[in-house]
Amino acid sequence: MNSRPEVFNHDVSLPIRSISMLFDLEGFSGFFSKPDVCDYISKYLNLIIDAVKLTFEGGDLYWERSENDEPIIVTPLPKPIHTKFLGDGVLYIWNYDHFTFPHIIHLVNRVWNLKNSFSLLCNKAGEILPVDDFPKRIRFGIAAGTVYQLKYQNGDADEYIGYSINLVSRLQSYCRSIGFIVSGRLNIPNETIAELGYKKCLAKKIRGFPDEIVIVDNQDYNNLDEKIRVELFRELDLYS
Repeated sequence: MNSRPEVFNHDVSLPIRSISMLFDLEGFSGFFSKPDVCDYISKYLNLIIDAVKLTFEGGDLYWERSENDEPIIVTPLPKPIHTKFLGDGVLYIWNYDHFTFPHIIHLVNRVWNLKNSFSLLCNKAGEILPVDDFPKRIRFGIAAGTVYQLKYQNGDADEYIGYSINLVSRLQSYCRSIGFIVSGRLNIPNETIAELGYKKCLAKKIRGFPDEIVIVDNQDYNNLDEKIRVELFRELDLYS
C-alpha cells in the first residue's frame, strides 16, 4: 500500500483577492460523543450546512420572517471558489472581485441573522432527530485578503492558503459571547456600519496575530461583561 501523502504542483497561483468565511459549532465535540451518533450526525450536519448555504445561494431563509410574517426570499450571491469541511464547521472562499458592495453587506447581514436564529435550526433538527442536546451556538468569522491556490499533482483537487484563511479561524473563536466577528478588511464604511447596527473596534488579543480592526454587532458588544470587553477589545474614535 502506498501511504505517501499527495504532493502539490510546484507552481502556485497568482495572488487572489478573496473573502473567507468560517463557521464553527460550539459544543460539537460533546454532541458527537452521544450514543449511536452514526444514525443522525449526517442529517444534522446537512441541515446546518444547507442553512448556511442558503445565505449565499439564495432562497427562503425559513428562520426569518418579515414584519408581516411573510417569508424572506433572498437572491443568490456569487458562488464560492472553494469549500472545505473541517469536521465541526466549513470554510468558504470567494473571489473578492466577484462581489459588489451590496453583496458584501448581504452576506454579513444574512450570516448575522442566521447566527441569532440558530435556536430555530436546533428546533428543526429536533423534529427529525431523536436527540435534544444539540450545539447551542454557531460562530462565524469573515475576513478579506490575498490567498493562493495550490493544486495537487494527481487530480483536480486544490487547497488554498493565505493570511485571511488563518484569520477567520481565529475570529470565529475570539469572543465566544459574541460569536460573529468580521474583519475591517472588508472595507465597509463607518457610516454603513453604524446604520446597520454594527460597531467597529480593535481586537487586541488574537492569538498569533497583531491587533485587528473588526466589526461586531453593537448590542452584542454592549452586552459583554465589562471585564471581557476591556480584555479583548479597544474602542476606536472613528471620526477624530
